[in-house]
Amino acid sequence: MKRKNIFLLFLLIILIFQVSAQQKADPKILWSAILDENFNYVKNLETDDFNTNIAKALIFLLEDNFTESWNYWKKALQINSSSYWHDIIGLLGEGAWENLGIFKEIPIILKDKKNLSPFMENLYWKSLLSQQKIKEIYNYARSKGFITDFLFIGPFENVGNSGLYKEFPPEKEILLNQKYKGKNGIEINWFKPMEKSINGYINLYNLFYPNKWSTAYALCYIFMPKSQEVLIKIGSPNSYKLFIDDSFIYSIETERRNLFDQEIIKIYLPLGWHKLLIKISNTMGPFGFYLGITNEKNEPISGIKISENIQNYIKRNLSWVKIIPQKDFIRESSLSEIFYSFYGFLLGTYYGYSDAGEEFLERAEKIKPKSSLIKFLKGKLEYELGNLETAKKYMDIAYKGNRDIKLSAYYLSLYNLNYGRYEDAIKIIKENIHDNSFLLRSLLSRIFISLSWEKEVNSNVNTLSSKYPNSIETLFLIGKYYEIKEIKDKAIDYYQKALSIDTENWEMFLTLYNLADELNRIDILENLLDIALEKDPTSTWAYLEKIRLYMIRGDKEKAFSILERVEKISYQYPETYLYKGKLYLEDNDEKAIELFERTLQLNPYFTNLRIYINHLKREEYNLPDVSSYLESKIPEEYLEYPAVILLDQKERTFFNDGTSRMIYHKLIKILKNSAKDKYGEIQIDYDSSFERVRILRARTIKPNGDEIEVSTIQDFPILSDYPLYTDERKIVLSYPGIEKGAILECLYMVEEYTGGIYGKNFQDIFFFQNEIPSLYSRFILKIPKDLEIKYTFYNGNKEPNIEEDKKWKTYKWEMEKLPAIIEEPLMPKVIDLIPQVWITTFKDWEQLADLYYSLAYPQIRADKAIKEKVKELILGLKKEEDKIKAIYYYVTSEIRYVGLEFGIGGIMPHSAPSIFREKYGDCKDKAILLITMLQEAGIEAYYTLVNTRYSISFKKEIPAFQFDHAIVAVPLNNNFIFLDGTAENTPFGEVPYMDQGADVMIIKDEKPVFTKIPMSKPEENAKDFKTEIIFENGKALMKTTLSFKGYFATYFRWLLDSLSYEEKENLISYLINNTYPGSYLTSWNIENLYNLEAPLRINVQYYNSQLLKNNKYTYIYSPFITKIEKAEEIFKEERIYPIQYYLPYEEKELITINLSSINKIPENILENVNIENPWITYTRKCYWEGKNILIERNFKLKEIFIPTENYKEYKKTIEEIIDRDNEILILR
Repeated sequence: MKRKNIFLLFLLIILIFQVSAQQKADPKILWSAILDENFNYVKNLETDDFNTNIAKALIFLLEDNFTESWNYWKKALQINSSSYWHDIIGLLGEGAWENLGIFKEIPIILKDKKNLSPFMENLYWKSLLSQQKIKEIYNYARSKGFITDFLFIGPFENVGNSGLYKEFPPEKEILLNQKYKGKNGIEINWFKPMEKSINGYINLYNLFYPNKWSTAYALCYIFMPKSQEVLIKIGSPNSYKLFIDDSFIYSIETERRNLFDQEIIKIYLPLGWHKLLIKISNTMGPFGFYLGITNEKNEPISGIKISENIQNYIKRNLSWVKIIPQKDFIRESSLSEIFYSFYGFLLGTYYGYSDAGEEFLERAEKIKPKSSLIKFLKGKLEYELGNLETAKKYMDIAYKGNRDIKLSAYYLSLYNLNYGRYEDAIKIIKENIHDNSFLLRSLLSRIFISLSWEKEVNSNVNTLSSKYPNSIETLFLIGKYYEIKEIKDKAIDYYQKALSIDTENWEMFLTLYNLADELNRIDILENLLDIALEKDPTSTWAYLEKIRLYMIRGDKEKAFSILERVEKISYQYPETYLYKGKLYLEDNDEKAIELFERTLQLNPYFTNLRIYINHLKREEYNLPDVSSYLESKIPEEYLEYPAVILLDQKERTFFNDGTSRMIYHKLIKILKNSAKDKYGEIQIDYDSSFERVRILRARTIKPNGDEIEVSTIQDFPILSDYPLYTDERKIVLSYPGIEKGAILECLYMVEEYTGGIYGKNFQDIFFFQNEIPSLYSRFILKIPKDLEIKYTFYNGNKEPNIEEDKKWKTYKWEMEKLPAIIEEPLMPKVIDLIPQVWITTFKDWEQLADLYYSLAYPQIRADKAIKEKVKELILGLKKEEDKIKAIYYYVTSEIRYVGLEFGIGGIMPHSAPSIFREKYGDCKDKAILLITMLQEAGIEAYYTLVNTRYSISFKKEIPAFQFDHAIVAVPLNNNFIFLDGTAENTPFGEVPYMDQGADVMIIKDEKPVFTKIPMSKPEENAKDFKTEIIFENGKALMKTTLSFKGYFATYFRWLLDSLSYEEKENLISYLINNTYPGSYLTSWNIENLYNLEAPLRINVQYYNSQLLKNNKYTYIYSPFITKIEKAEEIFKEERIYPIQYYLPYEEKELITINLSSINKIPENILENVNIENPWITYTRKCYWEGKNILIERNFKLKEIFIPTENYKEYKKTIEEIIDRDNEILILR
């Protein structure tokens, strides 16, 4: 009996073991099937272990079946909630999970679960917020060790993401009572908000304004009850820098998800007080951070104290290590390709380590090159990084490789929608949608909603409702459907149902809020604001909205009460002062004006507020009386011109808040009918991103006194082909009724409602002379009395008339009876010659260099791709010059130049990785990439601003934005060599002619270094032509070699490279026939078209039948290809202005005439000529050599500037050279 029982027990154990074994899938087989995309194999598995459930959750997610995916994910969570696979599932479906409405279940599933994975920690936290579980949120934040007691200061500047690298005062000193100049010149100081975060997230957006492209600091002191290892856990969507005890600990430049525990720093902190300072620099998105401190077991530290008061601490260097999840995930990954694929995705999405993420995914791709899933993961990562074209490339491959990965169709549809291609998006969705689709069905419904296609919306929403009846997305879309049908009360009902599932769904929240606001449902608005404030007592937006509602109700007392509260949270929000000003309006205009002006100091974009302030101050602009100008007597000598300017005036008022108002006033009298077309339209250029134009008066005043108002006013983008890249616009006023004797008046105002990159500085130029005579030209500048300016008047000696009152100082420059500008050939730039006044408030060049540095140098950073390319380019090169040359030629030839000046004010470049990835950029971008690659090669290089020869001449005494180009300066051989990244056809060591002789500012060690780029020497811009003439069979066989160096080589390389074979031949034929008419080409070739290191050569062979005549005499007229036939710059006997050539150059030409086959001898030998003066060297020789006559010509322009006092001598020289060049050689 005992034996039988033992046997039965043994059988039972075996049976249990077998059943248990059947319930666990082999991880290697399972995950291999996933990467091999054998999805059906996995879905048919009957095992119920963690790996099977998580794998099925992944597959159904990829197939856009979120109900099934969630069912399997729930099972996996219940088996093992700490796995990093949850982060993968969560991140792949992020947004969809929220809209599915799983947040009601998450707190139940995860309650009391220990050691959750990072994403699940965030999901649990967010689910508590979504259910308004305030007590649980507070306790959870404490369990995470979140610090919420901080002192704050900011915002400082972060333009171009430069704030992370710039050392602001808090990094040098902590002076709580000190005031500093912050972003846009606003005054800032340390402060402690009255309210604190209860959920652990420090929302700096609530505390600071401006809160985009801004840098802020948070400070606290930590008391450690004993010496121990601690974990400092930081999460932030922004770049940040961490300091402890004045020791730099960690820094990251990033834009990523807003999640906690993205970095975990293990650090040893001794007993006592420690200073913690964190610096946060944001761009356009969220602004904030999580910072927690726990022991090594992730538990709150017993006895720890946090203080916002300054404590005694010891400055010390601290050792630390960064903890990453790699080891944990390796243990969970049965195959290396699985680890590489999903760990790479995790690094790139959760942690924002895009380079590392891409590297791991590339490793996976090498193992499984045909895996559509890996391609999808790469595409998803690129999509999140904003690299849409690269993302589309990978999604296309994934889509074509495996149509079961429906999410690739989803992202391809999003790509099409990004470019407005609705039809393509709809087509892709319809080809891939199935009954259980969630994301595709939702996206299709949203497209139809945006197009207001009611029938299609109804059909799709009904289908979605049948499959996902309780999802937030379904309720939201039904609400949208009722909004389209104008049944807005019913829409509100559905929005409220959706929000009851998840109050943290901000799309839902704001949709309901805006609709309730539209319908004046104050009860709903107040309820929503209470919900927001319950979760986040620092929500400045919610408080300000409450104030607005109380003001609508007329409840001033409650409005004032909340205003006081808001001011104790943040003293920087402009709406605080705006609302407060409005509350004071009834009985205290003066106080209201003060508050409104404070509003504008913080936010100049309240454009109508400026007008209202002027109204309150009784300072409205009054239209001027122009009768005295209309009656002005026109001098006799001006009557010969087509028109005359009666008044040309600009009045600029600069306000304390950094904004400006410019009033332009012009009166033009038409003297001849020929002026009607030219002056019948007046154009006004402006930048709509920070300027507003108001036409105050535009009219035609006819000779009989009748007035006709301008009614045709057009406003359009200047670059209509590139509306996304520029805010520059043009207003065109078309004047009616123009006739001889009519007067055109244009009076308009331009309001600059932000200083932009200038902050609270400005610069200005006014030119006093025009192409037609001006009777009155005037510039008026009105500035706050205590503002210091620098000004200089050029091309004249005009001091301003200065008037002062209590608040303002007014400068007035005025000139009368200015003659027209008479243009001459090759004169210096007109803009450099006319009277002009320059004004700036910039203190010195160091201030501007600092700004340029902060914009440019943070963009100089090498990613993996750049590092690999540099290594490839300099492989085997020993000399520094050879390395520079290799990198220079790569950037000039492989990075396409785009002439549109993108970026802030046209002066902020893009980052080197983005330029390298996209393979195009403007001059700033190319300079940044050059410097990045050179530095990666160990070569010193500096960002250099150029005032090119196209621009107005540089004025060093006026610190202002005077540069129109960016290049690179490299120290080499005790000097600088300049590299222009846009100079595609220019050899290394040379720069384009626009750079030569130009003033530059090199940004070195954050300081300006001024110098000039050397002008090339004549022999460096050379033409060297050789022609051999052989007479045979009554014709002249001619062989010519045209050799070019310097500017000429650059120009002809650019020209020839753009031409077809036939066009090249036509060009060469034209060059030859210009000197030897009647020539026809027999052969030609081009040498060194792409070898920039050697001269460009064109070798031509041709016949000419007209050169040799069968009569008694043969005349060879001016045989030189390089001859001067005419020179328009010397036509006049006297010049008003100097002559200004572009570049010095040299021309050499040798002509060999072989007379051995004909019975002709020279009737005359051309006389030898030698001309030498300070500007020109010219020689000509003619001599026998055997049976050949040789003629040499050498012309060298040594100086490019010919002063007027030397004009007559110079004119005589050129005329002699023209005569010599055109002498005739006669053969008899």
